[in-house]
Amino acid sequence: MISLVIYESKHKEALENYPLSKEQLGFTGHPIEMLKKVEMCPTYTPVVILDGEQVAGFFVLDTGDDKLNYTDMKESILLRGYSVHPSFQGRGIAKFSMQLLPQFVMEHFPSIKQVVLGVNEANKAAQAVYLKNGFIDEGHRYLGSAGIQLALCLKVDQVIVRKAMPGDEQGIVDVCVAAQWNTYKNLYSMEYIEGVIEKFYTVDRIEKEIAETNRFWNGYFVALLNNEIVGAIGGGVDEEGIAEVYVLYLDPEKRNKGIGTKLLNYLSDVQKIKYGAHEQWVSVAKNNMLGIPFYESRGFIFQHEEQSYESNPEDQAISLKYKRKI
Repeated sequence: MISLVIYESKHKEALENYPLSKEQLGFTGHPIEMLKKVEMCPTYTPVVILDGEQVAGFFVLDTGDDKLNYTDMKESILLRGYSVHPSFQGRGIAKFSMQLLPQFVMEHFPSIKQVVLGVNEANKAAQAVYLKNGFIDEGHRYLGSAGIQLALCLKVDQVIVRKAMPGDEQGIVDVCVAAQWNTYKNLYSMEYIEGVIEKFYTVDRIEKEIAETNRFWNGYFVALLNNEIVGAIGGGVDEEGIAEVYVLYLDPEKRNKGIGTKLLNYLSDVQKIKYGAHEQWVSVAKNNMLGIPFYESRGFIFQHEEQSYESNPEDQAISLKYKRKI
């Protein structure tokens, strides 16, 4: 299990036996050197990445003014000297530590709104890791001692929408399954809901739907709050430019935060810009008073009723078809 903890003296021996290549040291500081600076810099907080009880990585969070080289926002914290121990590289440590970072910052630095960092423009591998895990390149550049630095930021409490990637499967499943029960528990039988979940919302199926996208299935897009998947949407566009939203579900505890709107807007832009869609349809379960007001308030107009997709008459599953211009 990966965790983030504030450095303690018991971690020092592991950090002393922490080999970094000459190439890596060209982009980041060695943990021991960073710890020496901690003694002189009261704004530095050293953080250890643990895999179980083993030291797997290290970085420093700095509340000092150096962050202003990368951002104008005073409520920021600067991430310095990030590295993963060579023995633990290739295990997803970077991904999991980035997922834990927003919550860690909120717990220990409650006034902070974003994490910023500088990554050397030549360090493409590190850029890819940060950008895949919630950091945003807002275009700021800083000329440091080692060359031009890209300023990246991670919003601590902001919803981010992006296309789903391998590794998102379980998060999408969790959201869709929770939303199925929350939305339909009073509309359909338990057997029907369980059947829908078993058919459409399994890790294996969603893994394929993330990997195999095209015009007719644009793929899943996810909303992340503090790097946790809290919503998912998917749809497709036919050859005539008619788009459809096939699935849109949110974590029931994250409703009424504008997440559904952000997801719908994101997918709509993809369908318009990439596939030339000019009209968008959606199916909403009859009497679904969580979904119907949402779509009607966003310009969808009721067209007709029909039996729900891949249901049987005895299921009594009726969908209301809506459309709007986009």
